[in-house]
Amino acid sequence: MPPQHFDTIVIGSGLAGLTFALDAAKQGPVIVLTKAQLWESNTSYAQGGIAAAVGESDSWQLHEQDTLIAGAGLCDPAAVRFLVQEAPAAIEWLASLGAQFDKETDLTDWALGMEGGHSRNRIVHHADRTGWEVERAMNEAVRKEPNITILENAFVTDLLMQDGRCIGCAMQDRDLGIRSFTSRAVILATGGAGRLYQHTTNPRIATADGVALAARVGAAIQDMEFMQFHPTTLYHPQMRSFLITEAVRGEGGTLRNHQGARFMYDYDERLELAPRDIVARAIDAEMKKLQTWCVYLDMTHLARSHIERHFPTIVERLKGVGLEPHKNWIPVVPAQHYSCGGVVTDLNGRTSIPGLFAAGEVARTGVHGANRLASNSLLEALVFAKAAASALSGESAPKIKPTSLGNRHSILEADALRIRRSLEKTMTEHVGIVRHNRGLAQASNRVAELTQEYKDLPEAPPDVYAIEAENLLIAAKSVIDGAIARQVNVGLHYNADLDIAPGHQPKTSIAPK
Repeated sequence: MPPQHFDTIVIGSGLAGLTFALDAAKQGPVIVLTKAQLWESNTSYAQGGIAAAVGESDSWQLHEQDTLIAGAGLCDPAAVRFLVQEAPAAIEWLASLGAQFDKETDLTDWALGMEGGHSRNRIVHHADRTGWEVERAMNEAVRKEPNITILENAFVTDLLMQDGRCIGCAMQDRDLGIRSFTSRAVILATGGAGRLYQHTTNPRIATADGVALAARVGAAIQDMEFMQFHPTTLYHPQMRSFLITEAVRGEGGTLRNHQGARFMYDYDERLELAPRDIVARAIDAEMKKLQTWCVYLDMTHLARSHIERHFPTIVERLKGVGLEPHKNWIPVVPAQHYSCGGVVTDLNGRTSIPGLFAAGEVARTGVHGANRLASNSLLEALVFAKAAASALSGESAPKIKPTSLGNRHSILEADALRIRRSLEKTMTEHVGIVRHNRGLAQASNRVAELTQEYKDLPEAPPDVYAIEAENLLIAAKSVIDGAIARQVNVGLHYNADLDIAPGHQPKTSIAPK
């Protein structure tokens, strides 16, 4: 089957991909390729909200300052300023599409929440399921746009290149086999890499596909070592890695160890509202110090009506496992949550490969630096996807020659399962919240062994789960290589064998050997 041509190809259907698609559709036909259903994305699982300086006591300058502090000196200042200045307009645009955000009782102003690392209440939200509401509104808008074609269960296996330029992609269709598409531009909006780890808040689709696609064609990848672990995910066998939003601590929730003590006093003067990297390492340290399997999030001092109004989804889910947050402490542990690094882009979403753009979690825009400020992720996806769509007007259409689809090596699903489980164990043990030189070296060797094993296994019919394994191995190498090269502790990268970076010394050691 010859390649089908569209003006633009969007790979992924979260907020970044669908924002880009809606704006790009004004210039020509767009196809959205998504590996599962349209709604299935990291966006759908975002609880907290979207940061924007829209309150009377707030300003973009304060939002900028908080973002730079969280990023521990490694943010790109130009990218941060662009992000925070565009934030209020981004919220209004989402609202114009029908996204319903919570308002104050007078129904005129947004109800603004507080989260760790922010100096003001600036989190625009829809109770505790903001991502779901945003994805709902985006799905409805995209399905109404006649210039957008949606192809679900479409797993992209390769980017097509011609004379150093990206001209399209090849994909595995569940029913029709290998198909290809060509275009003037391709955007990666494939989300994160959470499935590198045993414990993650990410959905099953977060298998680093975009990073691997970009790496295979030589695109620049950077900062993958900055892997954010959310401090508070539910510790319960029936609801593994269910996220308890940062907004719970913003509303007054406190952290306690097995002895009942509020331990954040020992780690940071901002207590439970310190940036995520500090809180996650503090929890990790308390668990190791007391040899326990979790810590506890305490909301029992808050009014039941307040909890139920602000966190209805969390209350309902906890009730299903016999926990009532107005009565019970919630057992929590950190879990992988967000990839701050990824495919390097400029302010217009362009990668180092002509014709290839990236936006959302797959991209490294420079906004997050060494640590993402809470609720900047949905904002980043939206702002930079719109910038990328605007930059499309400067992309000329290449004269496309006949091109080979290639043949992505696949293996049996059983072999892929074994490789993926070994990879998850390796990354969790050696490339997690606290790292060591010896562990990083062991992880590097193990990933090299697994990569060679994958290559040496017999060819099998194309299988999505198997090709995801290869994608995860490529991403894992980037994470490990970055962690080994990063010879100073900063933000989310903490190697217990290195001295702590100046300006980031906690009150007490948070990484006991």
